[in-house]
Amino acid sequence: MGNAEKAGKQTIIYNIIIWGAIWGIFEATAGYLLHLVSFGYSWVIWYPVACFFMTIAYRKTGKFSSVFYIGLLCAAIKMLNLFLPGRIDKVINPAVSILFEALAMAFVIFAANHLLSGKNKSPFVKALMALSMNTGWRLLYAIYLLFLVPGWIRDVSVVSSGAKFIPFFITQNLITTVLIFIGYQYKTYIFKPLEIIEHRLSTRLETVPSRTVPILQPVLAALLLCANITLQFILK
Repeated sequence: MGNAEKAGKQTIIYNIIIWGAIWGIFEATAGYLLHLVSFGYSWVIWYPVACFFMTIAYRKTGKFSSVFYIGLLCAAIKMLNLFLPGRIDKVINPAVSILFEALAMAFVIFAANHLLSGKNKSPFVKALMALSMNTGWRLLYAIYLLFLVPGWIRDVSVVSSGAKFIPFFITQNLITTVLIFIGYQYKTYIFKPLEIIEHRLSTRLETVPSRTVPILQPVLAALLLCANITLQFILK
């Protein structure tokens, strides 16, 4: 393996860790705040934000597999809450849903890239992609709840009754799909602040000695990962 190829793989790994950790930090802090104010429409936030971080990972690496890995990392850190007191379904179910969200998005990106290779995606195709990945993870999650969990978890979940399942699978699905589609249409403006921050950081890095730069990336990734883990325990 050449130095360039090795450096490229390391950069992909660091991006997955960095953005997976930032996603986890958002999950921990926003979840804590929303719990404090008893916000009943948190579903409007969680999935679109998850798509935002998974999209960043894909844009940074160009690998659809990184979408799955960032979700896997975020879900694994979420599972650390099992070491704290509380109902296990409130830890396992969100972790599983994160994993399914990442799996569905990775699959849809993979399919779109192979079926529409080199072609511009029309608004209809983008909307279909958003709906497919949104419906995909919800379907996987429903199957998981129906067949892979104990009865008491199923009885308090979204599949316990039609009154819970219909809003989850239809209403919330359609509303968040619209939000994701709108976000995709205006992604240039959404990612603009991020690009400005990255430009400023890269400008500052030019003043740092060249031998120090390769050290900064893993150090930043480690710090963010530690911060994520710490917040998961403190702000459960």
